[in-house]
Amino acid sequence: MAEGQDRAYDALRLRVVSGHYAPGFHLREEPLAMEFKLSRSPIRAALRRLVEDGLATTDAGQGIRVAEWGDADVEETFRLRILLEAHATELAVARGGSALVEQLEDCNRRMAAAIAAGGDAAVTAIQAINRDFHRTLLAFAGSPRLRLILEPMIDMPVVIRSFYLYTPAELLQSLHHHEDIVMAARLQDAELGRRAMQLHLKMSQARVQHHRVAWRQSAKEPGMVRSFDPRPEAVA
Repeated sequence: MAEGQDRAYDALRLRVVSGHYAPGFHLREEPLAMEFKLSRSPIRAALRRLVEDGLATTDAGQGIRVAEWGDADVEETFRLRILLEAHATELAVARGGSALVEQLEDCNRRMAAAIAAGGDAAVTAIQAINRDFHRTLLAFAGSPRLRLILEPMIDMPVVIRSFYLYTPAELLQSLHHHEDIVMAARLQDAELGRRAMQLHLKMSQARVQHHRVAWRQSAKEPGMVRSFDPRPEAVA
């Protein structure tokens, strides 16, 4: 059952992150079990994992539904981050010194190793490391108000899980943007840090939006429907 649960979860997670399901869509066990050719138990477990990840919600009598994060929500969140996190980075670079550089470099070393390793396990590690990188900058900014506003945006489940949509080249590009931010911190150039973070987030927004649209379009094309295949080799 564990194998079927894992593959059902992987398929459902990709659908939710890509926007295949509309926000609020009711994820019902029985039709999913029929589609995935599994019993309801592994489907139930996979849906619970989506809830734990923040990608779905559950209420008494309402069942499990896709979290309310549509394209407009993703766009607004990135726009706010571009404004506020660029300012936080400017503050962090001005104040952080060698301690900031050391922590950011550690994040980049771990991210480079995870990208080189590849696979779903590596993507999970990259998600966590990326969150550490952005939270480190936020901590060194020294602004409790910014931290209160930005932390929920940095941890937004749909954006965090979007790393599963990235190509290896895009993951490396994201890492290179992190390295640019470290260079700004090393030079203590606050303006450069602000601009580097703006570029990083604008590119991240463009990638996420592009992949969400492309995934939905390809799923509708004849012969390109991304249905669940119970064979282990069928899941990328």
